[in-house]
Amino acid sequence: MKDYSLNFDDPKKFILSYKIENGKIIVKLASGGLYTVPYSEDNENTIISRMESQARNAQPKQLKAIDKILSITQPLILPLAIMNFVTYGGWFYAIMLAILVEGAIYYPARRIINAIKKRDIEKLNYFLDHKEELNESIEKSEKMKLGVSKKAVKQIELQKSENKEPFNINNIDNYSLSDLKILKKNIEKISLFEFDEEETILEDTNKEKVPMLKRTLDNKRK
Repeated sequence: MKDYSLNFDDPKKFILSYKIENGKIIVKLASGGLYTVPYSEDNENTIISRMESQARNAQPKQLKAIDKILSITQPLILPLAIMNFVTYGGWFYAIMLAILVEGAIYYPARRIINAIKKRDIEKLNYFLDHKEELNESIEKSEKMKLGVSKKAVKQIELQKSENKEPFNINNIDNYSLSDLKILKKNIEKISLFEFDEEETILEDTNKEKVPMLKRTLDNKRK
């Protein structure tokens, strides 16, 4: 999972991921460190529970006061710099221009990163709300994978080949929010309509035939 450790009381203990090797669980921390514990189902479940708790409480880094000030003052700096260059020239212009360039790069970049993290947090919460349904349904029908990304399909097949749950907090970075929503929609379709690929094609074809049938009936009336 992504690093949201800055909002936690003890960032050094924030778990990013883990792997199982040679009878041990190797845990990767946001601090860059690793720690190892003997493998057991209880130990793995404890780590998973902690990661899921982290996900539930994840928040993007809050913008600092200086970021908010930059967002307000940036549109004013350029005309001010130009005006002072015309009037005085020299260092004042250079300083103002440097502030403008730095703000024009730094602040928008921060906004973009925060937007990406907000979407990731939305994905984490969506996953936690539907993880049991996703894992149960993928075992029942291969049609669930229709429309999802190749990366997601590859991850599902990999997890199944290793007899693991396809959807878990440790591999959630391999799925997008769109993947999860498409999978959930496919579950609903399979449950309600028991659709398959052929029925989907027929449904689309029928939509095109409706206006044709209407024209035929109209001609007969004439």
